[in-house]
Amino acid sequence: MTSRHPQAPPTDVFAALGWDGGWADAFASLPGTPARVTRIDHGTARTLTPAGPVSATPAADLGTIVTGDWVTVSDGGGGPAMVTAVLDRRTALVRRDPGEEPAPQVLAANMDQVWIVHDVGHPLRAGWLDRALVVAYGSGATPVIVVAKADVARDERAVVDVLESLAPGAAVVVTSTVDGRGLDILSTRLEGGRCAALLGRSGSGKSSLVNALSGATQERTGEVRAADGRGRHTTTRRALVIVSGGSVIDTPGVRALGLWKPDAGLRLAFPDISELTSRCRFNDCRHRREPGCAVLLARDSGALPDDRYRRYIALSDPETTGRR
Repeated sequence: MTSRHPQAPPTDVFAALGWDGGWADAFASLPGTPARVTRIDHGTARTLTPAGPVSATPAADLGTIVTGDWVTVSDGGGGPAMVTAVLDRRTALVRRDPGEEPAPQVLAANMDQVWIVHDVGHPLRAGWLDRALVVAYGSGATPVIVVAKADVARDERAVVDVLESLAPGAAVVVTSTVDGRGLDILSTRLEGGRCAALLGRSGSGKSSLVNALSGATQERTGEVRAADGRGRHTTTRRALVIVSGGSVIDTPGVRALGLWKPDAGLRLAFPDISELTSRCRFNDCRHRREPGCAVLLARDSGALPDDRYRRYIALSDPETTGRR
């Protein structure tokens, strides 16, 4: 299996995985076979190589490997295949680890877009959407809000209007896996080997979207409980799936979205407030009580809605960024 590879492997699979000249250059000096991680299963990396799927054991000194990573895989000298190197990530979807100790947790890597999936049949929680946008923008990828299960919507336009007001600048795509609307738009967004990581609460319809885009039952889906309208957890591991033209990374339902180093994502998720901060009198203005604060002036005049101001302040407070 060990080889050197100055040129991109000429396979349709690798093209769909996003292989390009940059990855080829990064791999050129490394021994082993290039591969992309499709799943981590009890410590074993499931990967796709030019020759097909390979399961490999990560070397002990590599740190955490996640779904979406590009790695090198080498034979184990007669034993199991080994992951021997992990390439630097172009993008990374990171939240604060839900554990007791503050730490980052990488959910997925090397995606071009983050699809924030909202089930139109469930109430929209503005605070959760804010956090999802901060995490998505902070990843370095492009956020897209995907409205799922639109076939059950009574007033689809009203839902879109609310989402656009909460997420200025982010694209909103309305979809249904029942009547097929919007699926062609999502497919187009994946053309050329682009990758999207899906982010949403349990039962939001992420796995159904993956199944519809792939044309096969790749991920288990579950019914929504009639008692409380909540979906069963159907995706238990993060998995990269090749679909027409590109790939998607499905993730388990995420309730807790603690923020990790949110400053960059916060600026992009609240572009209206970020523009105002440039006009504050003090460079270190916290927008609470400071004189000459352009954010407070906009709030007091009504130009900036008070609710949006409060949500921004809550996310910019170190005491609250780790909460759900």
